[in-house]
Amino acid sequence: MARSGNDRGQGTEGDWVLVGSVGAPHGVRGDMRLKSFTENPVSIFKFADMRLGADGKPVTLAKKGRSKDGFIVHMEGVDTPEAVSALVGRELYVHRDALAPAGKDEYYLSDLIGLEARSESGDKIGVVDAVENFGSEDLIELILDEPVKGLGRYAFIPFRKELVTEVDIKGGYLTVAFTLWQETQVGKQAESQMEQGGTP
Repeated sequence: MARSGNDRGQGTEGDWVLVGSVGAPHGVRGDMRLKSFTENPVSIFKFADMRLGADGKPVTLAKKGRSKDGFIVHMEGVDTPEAVSALVGRELYVHRDALAPAGKDEYYLSDLIGLEARSESGDKIGVVDAVENFGSEDLIELILDEPVKGLGRYAFIPFRKELVTEVDIKGGYLTVAFTLWQETQVGKQAESQMEQGGTP
């Protein structure tokens, strides 16, 4: 199970962990949209020491309301739409010490990035490039050492125990049931072709 960090799977700069990003201006008083990357989105407001950039300038946020993909907030000292526009895309970080320890079988997404991906036989097959979530579940994005026919150099592995069978953060790797995953992809391709009237 993945926990906190952020939904895009990016997010560590040394001991600083990405928890959100600044969006577009909202209104004329310097309010802004905010996207939270914490597991429980509202948890972003509990951090006492949040920085604009890793180890950057401290910021204070006041929640004004909800938006379609996050929150409407006011950042102390940012009082015009123009000032907000200059910050769009900037990322908000907290120190790792501010995060609750991950429980058993839980991992901060940022800790997974860069891990070596191994097959169940122990062979290196690639590296974890990101952790994505398109609405249903976390997906481990691998850059494969060798392209897979019909699938290329990138693999999105659902972060389930039957497919990601072992995660060893200290050891620097995770184990993937890669053959099983490939079989599921072949099955999906065949189903797609049949739905389109083609031949599997």
